[in-house]
Amino acid sequence: MRGSRVLQALANPLRLGILQALTEKSLTCSELHTMLGCPQSTLSLQLKVLVDQGLVATCRQGTVKHCSIRNREFLKLFTCLRRHLTEVL
Repeated sequence: MRGSRVLQALANPLRLGILQALTEKSLTCSELHTMLGCPQSTLSLQLKVLVDQGLVATCRQGTVKHCSIRNREFLKLFTCLRRHLTEVL
């Protein structure tokens, strides 16, 4: 059941964009907002889903919230997905 919730969290283009943006380095919410060009409220809602499913970690430094991939091993899933899309589809 938990696995299906994690996969369901990935089934959203904006959440995938957030994860992709965080693959290189941690970013602030403001940086994510600028990169992805979505409303701040939408970004906050989608980040909450990713945090709730254990995919993204956040930490606050003063008024700035930093976001990062919680488990870097999880990024291997994207490598497998890219390979599947290239080779099979």
